[in-house]
Amino acid sequence: MDKIVIAFSGGLDTSFLVPFMREKYGVKDITTVTVDTGGFSGEECARIAARSKELGADRHVLIDGSEQLYADVLKYLIFGNVSRDGYPLCVSAERLVQAREVVKVADQLGVTHIVHGSTGAGNDQYRFDTVILVEGQHPRACENRRIEPVAPIREHGISRDASRAFLTERGFAVSASTTYSYNVGLWGVSVGGKETLTSHGLLPDTAWYSKVAADATRTQITLEFVRGEPVSLKQGAHTVTGPVAVIKALADLGNRLGIGRHYHVGTSVPGKKGRVAYESPAADILYEAHRTLEKITLSQGQIFTKKTLAEEFGRLVHEARFLDPLMNDIKAFLSSSQTRVTGTVEVELDVERIRSAAARSPYDLLGVAGSQYGEVASAYSGRDAAGAARLHAYEQQIYHAYKD
Repeated sequence: MDKIVIAFSGGLDTSFLVPFMREKYGVKDITTVTVDTGGFSGEECARIAARSKELGADRHVLIDGSEQLYADVLKYLIFGNVSRDGYPLCVSAERLVQAREVVKVADQLGVTHIVHGSTGAGNDQYRFDTVILVEGQHPRACENRRIEPVAPIREHGISRDASRAFLTERGFAVSASTTYSYNVGLWGVSVGGKETLTSHGLLPDTAWYSKVAADATRTQITLEFVRGEPVSLKQGAHTVTGPVAVIKALADLGNRLGIGRHYHVGTSVPGKKGRVAYESPAADILYEAHRTLEKITLSQGQIFTKKTLAEEFGRLVHEARFLDPLMNDIKAFLSSSQTRVTGTVEVELDVERIRSAAARSPYDLLGVAGSQYGEVASAYSGRDAAGAARLHAYEQQIYHAYKD
């Protein structure tokens, strides 16, 4: 293991890996790779690169993965209004793209080992290992490995306190332990703290990542969708175009209003329960608008079937099965279902809530002559309706002919 690539965030665990791999594994050449999935500012990216250099890495690679994240995962989450018991899979979605991009760098450099900072407790170990093992193999040769995952923190059971002490002893600066941890990405922010370690703890207002603006007030926006994709956002005279730009703008707007603050309790792949607070303003607003547009453009069968497949899609993403061929099958259905999901949605936002959403579409099924729900049916007669109702009741009528 002379050469390695480290999936690098610049945080405590991945910072620890650079000198640790030199000392304990005898690695001579280290490349750190940071994949920005929409959570880092320019200043933060520069800080991460400087941290890599300070720790002694031979080179650092920064990759902008925002567009890839949207194309590979977020687009389909929007198509399906996908969540995991309400949680829109903020972190889960990012890991696929981050691991994929790191594999590409390792392949280009001819590196046979990718190191990541996952522990043995959560889901990220499965997400990184799965992508590395599947996409890092030789074609049609599962036993002939090309790239292997290495997770030293998991392998040696290293605690965060031990990592901190290791770095401090070698003269590397380590941030003081903070009360709360934040994972920031394009699709949302997860927040961990002492309150999330219990089933009932609630974060104080100061612990949320976003801060409600002092001048926050009710506002109205117009979202445009084309075949299910959010292509533009208009607020007053200001217009933003392109799905990734729309998501970023909605996150900024929603953060100012305090929209999208939630708690989630989930079960990890190993079976452990975990609780997290999260902020998902862009997902919340997009899902509400997208669902509203779908209600007037899709058939009842499409809507109900989509819900079932979306639940399975969310499970696959969450449980690191995103390279299962079933994912592509569901993606194909979700894409097909969006053929007519085109139009605009007026969304009214207020402090800490989405007030309303109303849609217009050239495929509006509610607007078809004779389709409006009301007291009089113009497309068929009352006699037709009576016969249909009688047939609708017939099977139940037969069953209840016998009394229990």
